[in-house]
Amino acid sequence: MKWFKTDIILSFIINNLTAVFFFVAILFVIRMIIKKEKQHLNAKKIMKKAINSNLAEPLTLHPEIDPSICAGCGACTRVCPEGDILKLINNKAVLVSPTKCVGHGECERACPVDAISLVFGTKTRGMDIPRVTTNYETNIPGLYIAGELGGMGLIRNAIRQGMLAAQHALSQKTSIKSSQAQFDVIIIGAGPAGLSASLVAIALKKKYLTLEQGGFGGTVYNFPRQKIVMSHPFDLPIIGKMKFESNKVSKEELLKYWELVRKKTGLKIQEQTKFNNLERESEIFKVKTNKGEYTAKKVILCLGVRGSPRKLGVPGEEKSKVTYNLLDPEQYQNMDIVVVGGGNAGVEAAQMLCEARWKNRVHLLIRSGTFDRCNEENIKKIQFFEKQNLVKIWFNSSIKDIQDTEIIIDKNSEEIKLKNNFVFVFAGAELPHKFLMSLGVAIDKKFGEAHGA
Repeated sequence: MKWFKTDIILSFIINNLTAVFFFVAILFVIRMIIKKEKQHLNAKKIMKKAINSNLAEPLTLHPEIDPSICAGCGACTRVCPEGDILKLINNKAVLVSPTKCVGHGECERACPVDAISLVFGTKTRGMDIPRVTTNYETNIPGLYIAGELGGMGLIRNAIRQGMLAAQHALSQKTSIKSSQAQFDVIIIGAGPAGLSASLVAIALKKKYLTLEQGGFGGTVYNFPRQKIVMSHPFDLPIIGKMKFESNKVSKEELLKYWELVRKKTGLKIQEQTKFNNLERESEIFKVKTNKGEYTAKKVILCLGVRGSPRKLGVPGEEKSKVTYNLLDPEQYQNMDIVVVGGGNAGVEAAQMLCEARWKNRVHLLIRSGTFDRCNEENIKKIQFFEKQNLVKIWFNSSIKDIQDTEIIIDKNSEEIKLKNNFVFVFAGAELPHKFLMSLGVAIDKKFGEAHGA
C-alpha cells in the first residue's frame, strides 16, 4: 500500500514537472518570437529612414546579399564594426544603412553559406573604378594599382592589395634584362599598401624603390592626432600578425609600430619625393619625380586620395582659413570653427575641436537631414557633445560664401551669418581618374559588379 502511494506521488511530481518544463519552453519560444519581431520592426525602421533621407544607395564597396542562398543565421549582422549596417528582415540579411558601409568585408567572411559578395556600384548607380585584375594589374601590363586609388578604403584592404599586387608583379617573368632598368619594381606611396608591397619585395630579395611625397605612413600620417585608425589586427609580409595591446589602435600607435617594422626589415623609403608622371617604353617604365627620373620593370601605384579633396565650389574657398585636413586640434583654441561633412571624418574632426578644454565655438554643417557615412559610435558621441552645448549641428545646411571674419550658410533656403575663424571641409575626395587615363589606365563604370569582374 505504501509502495502504491509513493508511486502515485512520484507520478504526480513527474507529470507536473513535465508540465512546468513545457510551460517554460513555450514562454521561451514566445519571448524569442517577440524579440525577433522587435528586431525585424527596428530593421525596417532603419531602412525606411535611409530611403526617406535619400541614403538608400551605397557610396563605395559594399555587400550584395543573394536572398535565395541566405540562411538567415544573422552572422553577418553581428560582425560589422560600423554598427547597424546589415539587419535581418523576414529572416534574410538586408543592407539597411547603405551609405554607412565602408567595405570592411567582415560580413562576407562571416557568412557560412557564401550568400554575400562585395561589389562596386548598384544596378542604377554606377561607380567609376580603374580596370584591374584580381591581382590588381591594370590594362597596362606591369602597372598595378592597390589601396584607395582602386576604390577600396580601409587599412586592412590596402595591406592585402599591396601584398597581392607585389607578389604577382615580382613573380611574372619578363624579357627585360637587369641592366636595362634600375629596379625590379617601383612602389609609389608609402601608406599601408606601399608598406606591404615593399615588404614583399624585401622578402623576395628584389631591387625596389619606394617613393613617398610626404612622410612614411602616407594617408595614415595625415590623420588627426589620436585618431583610431584600426580595430582589427592583420598580417604583414615578413612580420606576420600585427600585435597591439588593444583592438582600438590610434594613428600614433600604428606609425610607431611601422617604424619598428622599418628598422627590423631594413625597409627603405625615399620620402618627400613627388610623383609627377609615368611613361612606358619597350616594357620599361620611366617614373618621373621632382627629384629625377627612375626606371623599373614593374610599377605599383599605392597612392592615397586624401591629396585630392573634393571642393565646395563656393566664393572665398581659396582663403587660407579653409583647410581639408586636421592634424593637430590643440592649435585651435578659443576660435569660431565650422566643420563641413556628416561622414566619419567630419564628425570626428568636430568632436576633437569641440572638446571643452579648447573653448572653441564649433558648428557642424551637414548637407542632408541626417548623418551619412558615419558609424553609430561617432553619431552618439557628437550628439552627446551637442547636449553639452559644445557643438551645434546644422542639418540641411551648406556654406554659401566664405568671408574674412564670417561665413554665410544656407539652411533650408534661409541665409544665416556665423562668426568664423576657420573652416574644415570633409566632403570626400576626388579620385584622380583623369590622371590615370592620361597614363593609359582604363576606367570602368561598375553597376553592382564584384572587384576584378
